[in-house]
Amino acid sequence: MINERYFGTTTEGQTVSAFELTGKQGLRASILNYGATLQALYLPDGRNIVLGHEAIESYLLDTAYLGRIIGRNANRITPSTFEIGGERFPLTPTDAETNLHSGPLGFDSQVWSTSIDDDTLVLRHTSPDGDQGFPGELNVTLRISVDDMSLRLEMEAETTRPTPVNMTWHPYWNLLGQGRVDGHTLSVDSSHTTQLECAQPISVNGTRFDFRNEIPLGSLRMDENYVKVGDARLSANGTTLKVSSSLPDLQIYTGDGLPNSRSGIALESQFRPNDINFAQDSLLQPGEKYRHWIEYNIESI
Repeated sequence: MINERYFGTTTEGQTVSAFELTGKQGLRASILNYGATLQALYLPDGRNIVLGHEAIESYLLDTAYLGRIIGRNANRITPSTFEIGGERFPLTPTDAETNLHSGPLGFDSQVWSTSIDDDTLVLRHTSPDGDQGFPGELNVTLRISVDDMSLRLEMEAETTRPTPVNMTWHPYWNLLGQGRVDGHTLSVDSSHTTQLECAQPISVNGTRFDFRNEIPLGSLRMDENYVKVGDARLSANGTTLKVSSSLPDLQIYTGDGLPNSRSGIALESQFRPNDINFAQDSLLQPGEKYRHWIEYNIESI
């Protein structure tokens, strides 16, 4: 079941709606057509386990990408340029010489067109050729659904020119529904991380970032990309969130100073940061289709 309600109006006069998707076991997601944003995810007991804002004005000022879709390219490209077939494409830098999350006007700040297909919310956006420096017109479709105790995002894209496509969703999770995430435990099925300017993955053996066995997150602050990830699990107070995806890597980022004095942890499935300047696994060719999914499963005692 999907219900729509008015959420606000952008400074350009565009109407923003919130779509409420409810599963058979009472899991309830609120999705905005602004930035394809996961604004809230309520468990059957009423806990909201993602961080979000209550008004569109706060999203227009938000710099933490709360719950939003990131594209064309998630994470960082450094320096703010890449090369395809001998042609160089400069991008809009967002931090010194680095392009973060595609630039200041990424998919996260767009009002997406919407339709409903049975119990699935469908969002569409067309990014024009040259958008913030990226080549090719890119047509993107997102499909979001709630089934029992799982939330699923399916992403598709087609391009008119070779271009990097590396989308992700950016919810911040707090399974307690309040306070900090220090009391959570985390496990990540991965033995290596990457660095922006290093081609070779780095082993987590003997480091504080080895989460192959579930351990308390504690006061550790993270901004790390794990490679070839199986599943990741975040747990607190009898509730476990399992993140799985068709994408190979997972960026883990902890954020403080977020709404209502809460903190959260972002678990962003993606290709590795700066991939377009290394393996180019994220390079999409005309005639091909980018097709990936991310799924969040909730288990409670």
